Order: sequence, then structure tokens, then C-alpha cells
Amino acid sequence: MFNIKCNYQTIIDKENKFIAKMPQKEKVCVETINAYGDRFKNINELMKLINSKNGKTHHHPLTGPIYIENAKPGDVLKVHIYKIDVSEMAQTMSKTAGIDPIKSSELSERAPVIAKRVKDGLKYLNNIELKYKPMIGMIATTPNGERIKTGHAGPKNGGNLDLPFVTENTDIYLPVDIEGAGLYLGDVHSLQSYGELSGIAMEASSKITIDVEVLKPNEELDNILVIGKEPFSEKESIGIIGIGEKMKMEVSVYHAFQGTYNILKQMLPKLPKNIIKSLITLIGNSFNGQAFSKTSESTSIIVITKEDIERITQNKYKYLTKEIEKILFKQSKV
Repeated sequence: MFNIKCNYQTIIDKENKFIAKMPQKEKVCVETINAYGDRFKNINELMKLINSKNGKTHHHPLTGPIYIENAKPGDVLKVHIYKIDVSEMAQTMSKTAGIDPIKSSELSERAPVIAKRVKDGLKYLNNIELKYKPMIGMIATTPNGERIKTGHAGPKNGGNLDLPFVTENTDIYLPVDIEGAGLYLGDVHSLQSYGELSGIAMEASSKITIDVEVLKPNEELDNILVIGKEPFSEKESIGIIGIGEKMKMEVSVYHAFQGTYNILKQMLPKLPKNIIKSLITLIGNSFNGQAFSKTSESTSIIVITKEDIERITQNKYKYLTKEIEKILFKQSKV
């Protein structure tokens, strides 16, 4: 297994040079740097990063683009996330993101907090133990059109999703726009709830173990999908992601809804349009990703559990991933 080191990329752009080539179905370790922009050992070093605007300390640095062999425009890139190992991690408040952004006068009240791993949890504020639930905040393929700045997301290719469902032992499906896909990863969190309501999660550097596969969709895919054990319900589920505009959560919810309809339509081709949309009300659970930010796009996800999919299709599935792929993708894979 070879390593791909973080190159501190700050723009997702088709003009960027590929930093590595990745074959299909081969495990690779992708190293990422925390959202503050560099490594740190203590609060003083972290504060220097937070206050710096120069060089590689730009916020949300990404690793990429990574060239995926045989990936062509119109394909879908399946990324399986095996493991997310985090190192240093910290949380602070944002001056722009979140429901209650920090003011200069509040700095002493909302000082950064460095957390530590303890067994399967996190030691927070030295005496509060929280569960360790690592997730990837930013994952994207390269758009053929307008570039995506770091910390932001595009309507189709991804970027700053900030969804806890993008975690270990899950598969994420990303539309491909350019030859080689141009995969980016970064902004790992060791813990974050849906919504990221304060604007900053437990930001961490990481080593992510993944492999990839290129699939051919039966119909064009305009949404990013996630399949695996959803961390809130802890049930095997499919999630359909929607991406909106700044401060327009309703746009991301609508995008997720339309994507969910398109998926269910392929699962249930004989059902009328309005019945399928009504089903989404009954079995589709809507969660926020980046719920409230003045500087980045809103994201949403509609989650449907495996047991509800089995009920509506009247089938029993041993592996949800395989059954969904049979419906959505051509069986002759690249």
C-alpha cells in the first residue's frame, strides 16, 4: 500500500496537475492536513495557525487531484473508506461560520480546545469523554466547469459536504466530469454531529485508507450517494446528498429530494411519480451537513434505511451496496 501525501491544494480545478495515479481496487493511504492548515503540538502553535494567512497555512488544505485509472466523463467513482486514523485534533469557533460566530471580545471565552484519543473515545476539556466518530468533511471529483474553492462545494462534484455519514466502512459515489476523475480529500473531523451548528467541528489531520472503482451508471447521476452504516441510527442505509447555495438550505434539501426521487424511480419503475414522492415523506429522513454558514454552501442528505428499502421493493438484501449497484449501474464494470 502506497501513501499519497497532502500537497496543500486550495482549489479544485481541472487545470491542476495530478499528484498521483491510483489503480482500481488497490488500497491506498491518503494523508490529509487539518482545516487549520498545518501540524501543531499545543495551543500556542494552533493559535499561530489560526491567525496566519500566508503560505501553506491556508485553511482547509486538500490532497489532490488524484488520477483514477480508466475514469471517463459520465462515469461514477466509487470510493470505499476502510479506515480514518487521526492525529492532532482541535476545535474552536469561527468568525464567519455557524449560528453564533465568534466576536473579538469573546476570544477568551471560546478559546481553542485540543482533544486527545482515549481508547474508542475522545478526551474533551480534560474531563469530558466523547465518542470517536471520524468522518471526511471534504471529498470531491474535479468539475469540468467552474472551479471549487477549498471550504466550498459544487452542485454535482462535491467538496465541503461536512456529513457524518462519510465515514469508515462506507462507499461514496461521485460523478466523474473529467478523464482521470481528479479525486480530492481533506478536512477530516474526529467528531461532528449533523449540522455542524457552531461552524467548526473537531478538526483533525489524518491517514485515510481507501480503494476506488469506476462504474457506468444506467442513467446520469446528478447527486453524490453514500451507502453504509449511517452513524446516527447505526443502521445500514443509503444517503442521497444535496448541495445548495450560501445560506439557502432549502436548495440543498430540494436537490437531495430530486436525487432521492430519481433513485427510487429506478428501484420502483412501475410506481406513479406522485406515489414515489409521497414515499420519500414516509421513509426518507432529512439531515443537515453544513447547516448555517455565511461563507460556504449548505448541504443536506436524505437517508433511507435498508429495512425500508426491503419493504418497498418486497425483497430481502444480504448486502445493500450490491443490490443498489445492480439497479443503478451497468454490470459490466470498467
